[in-house]
Amino acid sequence: MTTTHKTWHKIIKRHNDCRAKMIELNLKIEEGMKEYLKTVGETEDFIIRFEETGTIKLNCNGDLFNLEQIFDFCDVFNLSLIINNRVIVENHLKNTTEIRTNYLFTTGKLEEKTTDSGD
Repeated sequence: MTTTHKTWHKIIKRHNDCRAKMIELNLKIEEGMKEYLKTVGETEDFIIRFEETGTIKLNCNGDLFNLEQIFDFCDVFNLSLIINNRVIVENHLKNTTEIRTNYLFTTGKLEEKTTDSGD
């Protein structure tokens, strides 16, 4: 198969178009997750990142939500919790305690809807 520069230009343009759509979708998903977490979370001091690979990184100062809310978040966005890392730093000189929590999620398998024909 012989390819010309025009063929490669078309392929690269198609790639750029697809990438732009993926970036737009990633941002839309992140925004939806942020809004959801703001309504159910204990704090708004968090950073969430939806990666192209389908992993979600969530870092927060303090406790964002309890165990039940984590599972609700997973249900709403079809996620599986991979790692949960919680670090408590106590500074006895300043008499302060800081909590940092990190989560790593992955997207789950999508289930196809089946219609019940009533048979």
